[in-house]
Amino acid sequence: TAAEERVCIMTPYFLPSLEMTAALRTAALKGVTVDIVIPEKNNLPMVRWAMNRMLSDFLKEDVRVFFQPPPFVHSKLFVVDGKYAQIGSANLDPRSLRLNFELNVEIYGFEAVEGITGYIDERITMSRRIELKDIRNLPVYVKTRDALAWLFSPYL
Repeated sequence: TAAEERVCIMTPYFLPSLEMTAALRTAALKGVTVDIVIPEKNNLPMVRWAMNRMLSDFLKEDVRVFFQPPPFVHSKLFVVDGKYAQIGSANLDPRSLRLNFELNVEIYGFEAVEGITGYIDERITMSRRIELKDIRNLPVYVKTRDALAWLFSPYL
């Protein structure tokens, strides 16, 4: 919520809490660029289906979502304004943050965070940006499957 310019998230499993969702959408509404980079092919199909379900909520607020091509990248990176970053094993989901034994490291300072931001930007250039129409044009059976998977997202 303190972001002024840009928030970058790169994660294999993006099932944010309601609080994180609200913070990211609010940042986008106030003009902050919000980039989310997730794998095009996920190693956990049910997680991917649940992620698909909530992407339209972000795309409606002009959050930029990118599908990263294979091979599967398991990086978990979070950068705010090029001055603050988190790297570690925790995914941005309630299960990972509350139940699992995960560890993240906070990094402060432009010079220290510059390389992480550069890496994310490099991955974005190789990725495919998803638009709201891409989600809306999915077949009804896919939307239904994704909605059912979303119901289980607290357990994924």
